[in-house]
Amino acid sequence: MPAGFIRPLILFILISLFRSEYILSQDTDTLFLLENQLSVNYQKTLDTTYSGRSGQAEVFYDNFLSCLSIEESFEFPFEKLENIGKIYSPDKRIRIYTWNIPDGISENMYYGIIQYFSHDKEKINLVTLNRSDGLNFTNLDKTWSGSLYYKIIESKHAGRKYYALLGFDLNTPLSNKKVIEVISIDDFDTLYFCEKLLQYEEHMVDRIIFEYNEKAVMSLQYNENMKMIVFDHLSPSKPSLNGQYEFYGPDFTYDGLKWENGIWVYHSNIEITN
Repeated sequence: MPAGFIRPLILFILISLFRSEYILSQDTDTLFLLENQLSVNYQKTLDTTYSGRSGQAEVFYDNFLSCLSIEESFEFPFEKLENIGKIYSPDKRIRIYTWNIPDGISENMYYGIIQYFSHDKEKINLVTLNRSDGLNFTNLDKTWSGSLYYKIIESKHAGRKYYALLGFDLNTPLSNKKVIEVISIDDFDTLYFCEKLLQYEEHMVDRIIFEYNEKAVMSLQYNENMKMIVFDHLSPSKPSLNGQYEFYGPDFTYDGLKWENGIWVYHSNIEITN
């Protein structure tokens, strides 16, 4: 390269880097401002009477959705939104936000948004979980279960990645629920909920839902050493209460799911290792 071109080239690179950092700084500043406004909006939602809370919750949702359309939001901590669950997939391709808004003494409205990168990592996509136009199910009769997701487990089969989601649901004053679901992203960058990838007892299901007494504590976690999703086995407090799940709780035995040949396979009465 002629020496005369070196200095202009270096100058161009420096200008480009400065411009990129400047734009990034602008976006970060914008996110801080938006976060402050979102925090105010969220509190306003909680302060609104039950009759008007749904409408105010939708305003917050739309504002948060606009904020998440900024690519830098994927790494932004949103520390002021303390009541919003924010979890990443292990490969850092997916980030899921879920939260609930009380809508009465014993009722909750659930909201969720998924951010994920396209295959070429050039674009951030958004999925609105609680709006039917934002969901992709292989089973068109399904709807989002409404869960507060707290764990994403990554697995792979035949060149495709799958993400098992563990969630919690404040079901009723008498019972809570925990949920296992699986999502994936196809070759066209469409995120969808998978069908029949979970074996529970003798059945292949789209999702597993555990319901148990509100005062009980059920463990549903991923055991890294065992490479299994491990959970308490639930039983009724009395045989006569079979099927009345508000009376179910852990019976001090454990079951699990292990990723085998592209499905999560059920294993009963397992021994847990640390």
